[in-house]
Amino acid sequence: MIATRSVRRLPAAVLLLPVLALPLASCGSPSPAEPAAEVSEESGTPPASSSPAQPPPAESPAETGADTVFPGVDPGLIQLTEIPGHTLEPESAGPVGEGGWGVTYVSASGSGSTIELRVERAEPGAADTEISAHKAAGITEFHRIVDGLRVSVITTDPDADPDVLRAALEAARPADAAEVVSAQQEAARDLAAEGQATAGRAGSEQAGKEPASGPQPEGVSG
Repeated sequence: MIATRSVRRLPAAVLLLPVLALPLASCGSPSPAEPAAEVSEESGTPPASSSPAQPPPAESPAETGADTVFPGVDPGLIQLTEIPGHTLEPESAGPVGEGGWGVTYVSASGSGSTIELRVERAEPGAADTEISAHKAAGITEFHRIVDGLRVSVITTDPDADPDVLRAALEAARPADAAEVVSAQQEAARDLAAEGQATAGRAGSEQAGKEPASGPQPEGVSG
């Protein structure tokens, strides 16, 4: 005799719950794991974005400020000058002494002669002065006080032209950090071009000194 098992009948409302849940799940919010972009069936690459490309952010003025480029230097001390036959040494610009500013100009002749422009705060209440010269221990200095600043040009070259030094001091003028950076970049390009030209001349001279290649003519016997 086969045992029979009674089947429990569930109410109709319980049986309808899974069916009702299906449309509710399909109407919910989209799944968080959606693809970032649809891939084209023909090309296999995602479609290009319709939004225009954004331009790069403009350089902030603070990035070329004195506090960033020359930390520890009072912006009111930064100056540049013009010296015929000399080029600004790119790595020389920066603080000197006790809170002063200095930048060096090197002779373009290759002699190694340099002239330094230095700007420092004068003593409180100091009056403006005319240009004066001072020479001691192999150092020649032309200096003057203008608007509370002591501005000077200094060299250790014993053959430096006093007129060039005076003119360099007279040409000294205020500058901002961005202008100094621009002058440094220009000077670096000039020095690089000069170095390439010098190397080219040296190579040409060396090539001219090399003996001619190939067989040498033999002497004619008598």
